[in-house]
Formats: sequence, C-alpha cells, structure tokens
Amino acid sequence: MQIKISNLSYTYLAKTPNEVEALHNVSLDIPEGKITSIIGHTGSGKSTLIQTLNGLLLPTSGEVRVGEFVVTNKKKKNKRIKELRKSLAIVFQFPEYQLFEETVEKDVAFGLKNYGYKEVEAIKLAHKALEEVGIDKSFYKRSPFELSGGEKRRVAIAGIIALNPDILVLDEPTAGLDPKGSKIILNLINKFNKEGKTIILVTHDMNIVLNYSDFVIVMNDGKVAFEGTPSDLFSGDISTYSIDVPELFKFVKLLESKGIKLDISKIRSIDDLISQLKEKR
Repeated sequence: MQIKISNLSYTYLAKTPNEVEALHNVSLDIPEGKITSIIGHTGSGKSTLIQTLNGLLLPTSGEVRVGEFVVTNKKKKNKRIKELRKSLAIVFQFPEYQLFEETVEKDVAFGLKNYGYKEVEAIKLAHKALEEVGIDKSFYKRSPFELSGGEKRRVAIAGIIALNPDILVLDEPTAGLDPKGSKIILNLINKFNKEGKTIILVTHDMNIVLNYSDFVIVMNDGKVAFEGTPSDLFSGDISTYSIDVPELFKFVKLLESKGIKLDISKIRSIDDLISQLKEKR
C-alpha cells in the first residue's frame, strides 16, 4: 500500500491563544515494502505525523492517502477509518503499558474481537502472533504483568501483528530495553519487512537508522528537512538537524582522514566495513 502525503498541516488547539502548528505543508511519498525511519529532535513533528497516517489525528489541512484510503479534515471522506487502522497499525512508545487483560493470549486477542472475530478464532490468531514474536506457549495463560519488559513489548507487538496489517508503524520500538531485548525487537521488525510489510520507525537511535533503514525522513520544526538513504544523510552536514552521527560512520570518517578511501554508501554495518577493508588489502 502506497503512502502519499500531500500539503499536510496539523495545528494543536487551533483557533485558541495556545495553538501550536506541529506540521506545516508536509508532502511525502513513503516507499512501499521498505523500512523507513522518521527522525528529528523532540518537537519536530514526528509523532504527530505518524498519528495522521491512520486518522488518529485528522489534518488541519491537506490529506494522507494510504492505498485506497484517504485521511482528511472532511468527515465524509473518513468513513473507513476503522478499516484503515487495521491495514496501518501503530505501536506506540512503551506499548506494554497498554496491556490490561488477565492472560497474555486474551490481551493479544482483544483487538481481534473488536474487529468482529469470534473468541475461538481470535485466540487461534493470537497464538499464531505470539509464536511469530517468539513468546513460548507456557506464557499464554500467564498474566502479562508477570513478564519482563522485553517480553511485554513483544506481547504488545503481537496484539498488532495479529491483525495482519500491511503497514506497521513503531514509535521508539527499543526505548527502555536492554541490548538483548532491543536486538530481539529489531530482528522481528526485519522479519516482518521481509514478509512484505512496509515498516515505519520513529527513533532517536541513529545506529538503528543506519543498520536497518532503507529510507530516512528528517523532520525539523514541523517540516521535511531531508529525504533519502541513510548513507546520503550521514555523509552530509547534519549539524542543523540536532541528530548524532552513528559511531560506525564516525570511525569510517576517521579512517578516511588517515588516507583509507572507502565507499561509504555501501557501509551499513561492521561486516560491510570489514569487507571493504579486506578488499583494500
């Protein structure tokens, strides 16, 4: 499903003395079937942008097209919002705080039942989703509040995956997780993308952007400041965006300053760097 954003603006508390324009005339095409990262400093408009994608926030002006769905401020065009939210699902930051059912399987099945699935079918699909995110069967009847932080995060993601969305949006998916938990979540994201899902990540972690993203959008003061590949972004001047250069790129730049010429556009990981260094030998 293609995502096309046209002249999108959003104002909080519109027509009041406290109004704040969070998005200003944003136009974007988000690649289908790819992993896209949306980055930028706090208050740049990232979270507001993703909430307009499935109508959680309706634009002040402009529109969002997701496949055949349209999100606009004109109510007559927004009749299929519930259907859109099944196709484009958002996993918010710390989704485990939204767990509430008495067992893991019931929590994952809850959204399915909201979409009309019968109890037996919902539980069956919940088990399948839990298996996909690596939660063992021994956890299904347990309370979600007995799980670790990383396990809770995976259960919360399973609740979204159970709906089988075409597009998965994750807001800071590794926030608060230890390195092991983060790796599990990122491997899941990669797996879902390889299965054909379009993935959109909001993150402050530039190493995630470099290692996992195909495309990057930089938001700055409610506007699009950059669109392109991670290599193009980190090879240029990013000082005005208030974001950090990944450690790997800093090291590559150091090597280049020592006279070792590398093709930075092909370096996304330590393995890529090692491969190029071997070629230089």
